[in-house]
Amino acid sequence: MPLSQQLLIASTVAFAAAVVQALLALKSGAWKKSSTQLLLMGLGFGLQTAFIYLRGGEVGQCPMKTLPDILVFIGWSIVLLYFLVGSGFRLSLQGLFTAPMVASMQVLALLKGFGPYPPKGKINALVELHIALALIAYAAFALACITGVMYLIQERMLKKHHIGGLFYQLPPIQGLAHAIQRLVWLGLFLLSVALGISFFLNLPMTKTGHVAFAWIVWGLYAVTAFLMWRHFTSPRRTAWLAVIGFILPFISLWIITHA
Repeated sequence: MPLSQQLLIASTVAFAAAVVQALLALKSGAWKKSSTQLLLMGLGFGLQTAFIYLRGGEVGQCPMKTLPDILVFIGWSIVLLYFLVGSGFRLSLQGLFTAPMVASMQVLALLKGFGPYPPKGKINALVELHIALALIAYAAFALACITGVMYLIQERMLKKHHIGGLFYQLPPIQGLAHAIQRLVWLGLFLLSVALGISFFLNLPMTKTGHVAFAWIVWGLYAVTAFLMWRHFTSPRRTAWLAVIGFILPFISLWIITHA
């Protein structure tokens, strides 16, 4: 097994360990006193980065062309955004929900297997940037989905009066609602830039299936963002839109890899 895949397995183990540690900390009531989860998330991210670097050397380009590589790249982007925006949104417990998604994506990538890329011509940096920005946008939508799940869990706890350890570690429910909106706007902005580059490159929708599907995803989140901006949806419905809406970008990964 190549060293790159060994590092990816170690990264997956680190994320799984972060989940276990967080659950144990919540059970013991010592969440705020522990920074172990943050360290495990950082370790997993570092191993992800090393995998992408080595994998790029194996295929001779940025590894974003096959479904396993795309899953890992989106997982890497999710963790990167988690570190960048989590503290800003006071989402201290977001790692508990982020780590399982990232670990699951990496397990799927490992099960599907990594193979060589077909020989291609000169690498176009703008094409690579277009793909990378689109995948990072999908990562932002994934974080919006995760935050939506956190909102719905907290809302259910409030309705059922189940006030426990998990509830006290979640941010204020209004903060979660605002975080969902900002993450959707962030993803929409990044995807807009990516699609703007596709215009510049003159990538036809009929020939490049992933561009057509990316426009469908853009339309979905543009409508969602408009509804949130005009306050046509309640925070609860906004959370559901963020959770259910991510199904479409996730399915589109299959289109991207077979376009």
